[in-house]
Formats: sequence, structure tokens, C-alpha cells
Amino acid sequence: MFEALEAGDPRQVGRYRIVARLGAGGMGRVYLGRTPGGRAVAVKVVRPELAEDAEFRRRFAREVAAARRVNGAFTAGVVDADPEGSPAWLATVYVPGLSLGEAVAAHGPWPLEPVLALAAGLAEGLEVIHAAGVVHRDLKPSNVLLAADGPRVIDFGISLADEASVLTRTGVMPGTPGFMSPEQLTARPVGPACDVFALGAVLTFTATGAGPFGTGSAHAVNFRTVYEAPDLTALPAALRAVVARCLTKDPDERPGPAELLDQLAESAGGDRAVPVVLTEADWMPEAVARTVQLRTATPSQPARPTPERTSDPQPQSAAPPTNDPVPPAQTVAEQDRTDAQPRTTSPATAAQPRTTSSETTPVIGVTEPVPRAYAHSPRRVPEPTTAAAAGPTGLSRRRALLGLAGTVTAGGLGVAGWYFVKDGARKPRWTSVNGGSNYARPLVSGAVVYVSGREAILYALDAVTGRQRWKFSTVEDADAPSSLAMSSGLVYACGGKRLYAVDMATGEQRWNFPTSGDVYAPTAADGLVYFGSDAYLYAVDAFDGKQRWKFRTDATAFRAAPTVVDGVVYVGETNEGMLCALDAGTGERRWKSHVGIVSWVPPVVADGVVYCTTSGERLFALDAADGKLKWGFATGVGGAAAVSGGVVYVCGGKMLHALDAASGSQRWVFPVGSSLSPPAVADGVVYIATASDDKYLYAVDAASGEQRWRFPTHDAASTPAVANGLVYVSTFGRLYAVPV
Repeated sequence: MFEALEAGDPRQVGRYRIVARLGAGGMGRVYLGRTPGGRAVAVKVVRPELAEDAEFRRRFAREVAAARRVNGAFTAGVVDADPEGSPAWLATVYVPGLSLGEAVAAHGPWPLEPVLALAAGLAEGLEVIHAAGVVHRDLKPSNVLLAADGPRVIDFGISLADEASVLTRTGVMPGTPGFMSPEQLTARPVGPACDVFALGAVLTFTATGAGPFGTGSAHAVNFRTVYEAPDLTALPAALRAVVARCLTKDPDERPGPAELLDQLAESAGGDRAVPVVLTEADWMPEAVARTVQLRTATPSQPARPTPERTSDPQPQSAAPPTNDPVPPAQTVAEQDRTDAQPRTTSPATAAQPRTTSSETTPVIGVTEPVPRAYAHSPRRVPEPTTAAAAGPTGLSRRRALLGLAGTVTAGGLGVAGWYFVKDGARKPRWTSVNGGSNYARPLVSGAVVYVSGREAILYALDAVTGRQRWKFSTVEDADAPSSLAMSSGLVYACGGKRLYAVDMATGEQRWNFPTSGDVYAPTAADGLVYFGSDAYLYAVDAFDGKQRWKFRTDATAFRAAPTVVDGVVYVGETNEGMLCALDAGTGERRWKSHVGIVSWVPPVVADGVVYCTTSGERLFALDAADGKLKWGFATGVGGAAAVSGGVVYVCGGKMLHALDAASGSQRWVFPVGSSLSPPAVADGVVYIATASDDKYLYAVDAASGEQRWRFPTHDAASTPAVANGLVYVSTFGRLYAVPV
């Protein structure tokens, strides 16, 4: 994943020209650099406040000297460094490809044989690292890169020579919750055994999709790491004993990497080595191997031919003005900042920002500096050849976009080729600043769109022009973001500690229902309105607001959104970790299923199956009649689903996944650089809005996973609503109507 350089980023570090951001950590930022000959390297630049500390520089120099001695098949070694530079920095071999964390998020847990092959590669990597007198201290899924010939352990930025102590003087706490050893967390002496502990946690994550000490706050995970036994029940039996030894609390009882390799061989049924040859990508699960192959296309198999460059299209004419102001036109520089948002690129594509040098860029088929903009296309799991050849559709927003595909060789990065792609764009039909809250999805009924706002809890706008028809506000909590529902000529809006019923035509209040706590997530169905407040799920009459029943949950502030289908309310009980089915008329529980802590987003029910996501970063498909599990899928952080045409579209881990509704098998995956809103599906297109740094509304082909177009929202956005040939999406302060 590449990010555009920003104003404060260096353009030259040592002999390396800096061309993009790769990421950041506690001790500095990592950049993509180029040698004078064009070879790619990863350059880590130390944070200025650390580099100014003389003691830190001394330790950093010792660390670099030790790391230079690490040069094994399963590591990305240090190639250059200047601990005394301004800034201090080190450069390592650049490894393009997929991280282990990304692979598990996109494709789910791995079967036993690939996990054993991974374990063997990582154990050998640790053997080399420890032999050089280095302790990595932060081995985790994002620090493991996957290549055709085996995994690579990366990021020695906080590795320490084994005689060094923790860098407490600089305020740095090396390690990541869930993968840190007990001795790291309790400030005891740290040695190579802490990396073996982290390896056990990494293998558990790879095989199950979750860490051995659960999820939650860093404090909770760290407490369980120090004082509780790991949960290894989901591990295959052949792996459980190996991992259990790695996760022993006492570092002296953990195996060394060499011993671990022997035990892995026994688990795999071999003599001295795991019987998998790490020279081809088939050592990984098939779907992961395909994605890795796409991202690291070889020079003999270019990812895509280079089409002729085209000039920028003329700007589209603006929509007729309305009485609502629209965002001012952007300058080219502002467009650069907007369009060059970080995102995960396609497997065969990497992004390259514009250089600041006046010299031309020596790459195949290109004789001008690289534009500061990004290519984007989905990762198609079933048919990688097709995915590599296909590109995004639609008109170019400003300039042609460049991508790089390469492969790691003994000498570093081999350039496979450069090519131009297009980036589809849209302009809004209209924009309204009267309404808009990123907490609530707009509701559309006929020619009116209803949306919550900042100055009033409810607005009614003309769906075609965006002109305000009416607004509804209250004295109490008038500016509180509101969730909405509608039924039988009424809109139901949450305003602080009351649920309001408002006439859809006139904006007049019909009734309100007071509670002692904040009201959340109303759902209207069959003459009742269901919503959470305090520790209860309420059901009130949709016409007069009288309470029918309330169901006591285990939460102190119940926020979960219910879904009502065929007389049954499906809702998650957050603390106890279950999904419940309640009788819609009486509130009596029909069944409960202990799938884990269910997220606040509403479950989805289709064809007798209920789909829910959990805080354990998984999507579960349950029988709607009895709650029995049908299948599960590891989504990654987030999780919100929509079902259409036998396909489940679920967001999580900065990915949009398309899954077969019957089996849970993945059809395709569409990656972006930030978390996502719940998806909306209409007329063969999936619409998603990114909710953090990416700030776009995407239209994705439901069948193929190809991007059709995107629209910059400039802020976190709601779940889209599709009607009248428009996609309505609200941010915190604006409502956009974008042509489909």
C-alpha cells in the first residue's frame, strides 16, 4: 500500500530518492525509496524527537550494526543506514506483496498444511535473526510478508541487540497487544524467547482468524496474556501442542527456533523438515497464492500492457444550482490532496506519487515524472488472470495513473512494467448543507429524502433538487445525530432520550416516547417500532407510541439495531455474546446463539438465514428458525452485510467481500484504504462509503467486483441509499445526491 508524499516528507534520504509512503510505526515513518540505479528499498526514518536523544542514537546505531548481520532466506535484511544522519534512517530490502494480516482478513483462516509451511519459514527466519544477536520484539501478522518462495520477516525498526534494554527513556513501548510476551508486559528481561511467544500468537491468528488471548481493549488483552491461559481450542490437533509450547508463560520453557523446526516436522509427518517446498506460491492457500501472484507479476508476465496516454477530459458541466450551497471548486493542488488518499492498491498494481525532481523517471514506457494519483481495482479471487487484465471503468478524473508491479529477486525488486489506468469519477446532482450526519443512513420515500442533521434532528428534502421541504427540531438535544426509521406515513427519529414520530408530509409531531437514557437505532415493522434505550429493547405502537413490551438485555446502554422479519426480532445482546430471536408481538425469546459479541449493525435476514457480524471480526450465517450455525467467515475489523441474489456482501478489515450465501466461500474481494460503511446493493451494483481516511463513495459491480466509479465525500459517510437514479449519502454536515 502506497501513500502520497506530504509537504513535510523528505524527498531524498542518503542516496535514496523518496517516492511514496509505505507506513508508520512508533519509532518512525517508512518510505519507498529508489537507489540511483532504480532499485526499490524500504527506508525507515526515525522520528525527530527520538533522533535528538543521544542515548537513543547510541542504541539505534548498535541495533543497526546487529541488524546488518541478519541475512536469511526468510528475512528482509538491512542494506544501508545512517544512525548519525539528520534524520537518522535505515534502508531494508523492499518486498512487494501481501502481508499475512491482510491475507487472513481477505481470505480467512488457513488450513493446517499452509500454516505448518508458514511456521517453518518464520522459525527459520527467527533462527537467523537470533543467531545475529538480534531480538525482533514485534513479530505480528503485519510484519510478515508473503512471497512465492516463502514468508519474509520485516521491520527491524524496534529490534534490539539482545544485550540492550527496553527503550523506556524515549517513551517507546516495543510490541503489539496480543503478540507481546508476558515478560515484555511486566518489564522483565527480554530475550529471543519473546519472539517465539509472538510466533505462537501469529500461528494461532493464521489458523483461526483470531489471537490466542481474545479481543478487546489493549489492557484486557495484555491482562489475559500475562495471567490467563491462551484459547487454543480452535487449532488443529497437529498444531495445538506446538503453539502451546510457544505460548508458555515462562520464557525458559519455550522451544528455540531449531527445536521448533524439529517439532513442526514431526507434526507434518516429516523427518527433518516440513515437507513443503517453498519455491512456488502453492505453499499458501490457493486464494492467497493467486493474490500474491497478481501483486508480484514477473517481468515475463506483465500485469497489463501500456495503453496510449490520453489527455485529461474536460470538466463536466455543473448541475443546475439549487438554494443549497455546494462545496467550492478545488484547485489542482487541492485535488491532488483529495485524490491521493491512501488505499490498498490492486494486487497487480502499486501507486507511485509525483516526483519533485525535474529529471525524467527511468521506467519502461514512461518518459515523464510519475503523477501524484492512484490506481485502484479489486482483487478477484477466482480468476486472477482476468483481474489482472481488467481495469477500472469510467472517465479519468484528472490525469492518467501509474502503477508498478514487481517481484523480489536475489538483487531486490525486478520491474515488471508500468501502465496507465483510468479512475472513474462522478459529480453530485446536488448537495445540501441543511442535513447530513454520518451516523444515519438517509431514507427515501417517493420524491422526498429524509435525513438527520446538525441543527435539527430531521430534515425533509426534495429528492430531485435537494430543496428543503420542512425540518423538525426539539428544544432538548436539537443537534443530536439521529437514527431514522419510517412506516405508515411517519418518520421515527431518535432525539436524545426520546423517540419522536413525525408526519412525513408535514413535519408535524404525532407523538414522542420518553426514556431515562439515550434512544438508539429504531426499526419499524408491522405496526410497531423497536429501539434500544438503557438496558432494554423497546417495542411501541407505531401509531400512538404506547409501549407494547420491553426486553431486558445485559447492556447498560443498549445500542444494537434490531431486524424484524416474519414476526421475529433478531438482535444481538452485546455483553453476553449472543444473537437472540424474539417474538415480535410479545418480546419472548425464541432462541439464542452464542456466536460472540454481536456488533451494533443490524443483522441481515434472507431466505431463512440470518447473517450477523461480531466483535471477533467474523460474519456468521445462522438458521433463522433455530439459530444453528451454518458457516462463518473472518471479515477483519468492522463488519456490516447486505444480501442480494444469493450473494452476501460484507465489509471488514478495509475490504468489501462477496461471499456465496449458501457456503460462505469467497467470490471476490474489493480492497480500499480505510474502514467501510455498511453496503447497499441495487441493480447489480454495490455502493459503499469509506468511513475514515479514504473518504470516497464507491460503486462496485456486484458480479465481478470491478470498480465502476467513485465520488469524493471529503468526510466519513453513512450507508448509501439508492432511489430515483441517485445514490444519497450523508456526511457530518452534507447530503450528496450522486447519479448512479
